[in-house]
Amino acid sequence: MPVVTITSKDQFDELIKKTPFVAVQASASWCGPCKAISPLFVKHSDTLGIDSTYAFAKFDTDDVPDLAMELGVRSLPTFYFFENGDKTDSSVTGANPPALKKTVEEVSEKAKAKGAAVSDN
Repeated sequence: MPVVTITSKDQFDELIKKTPFVAVQASASWCGPCKAISPLFVKHSDTLGIDSTYAFAKFDTDDVPDLAMELGVRSLPTFYFFENGDKTDSSVTGANPPALKKTVEEVSEKAKAKGAAVSDN
């Protein structure tokens, strides 16, 4: 599943409203560590993303400063996770591949469980 590029706060709000699980990368075009870890985030999106259930998105903090302010971005890259429209306590700060992998996989398990529960009804 491709990573969604967020270009406005309204677009972000719509995504977290309609998608139960969302992983978001806050980055900037000038950020070297962001560039280094972005391909890994894309890989996770391709292998773990679930259409209409678990989306991966990214935004440039310089392009969408109101979203960066709302999320409280303090360092780049930072990864945030949303469940049913709410920011979870899970986040990954910095280019930390093992921590990112662990967190996106944990969210994936929740998303799969939710999908299975919905299809069982």
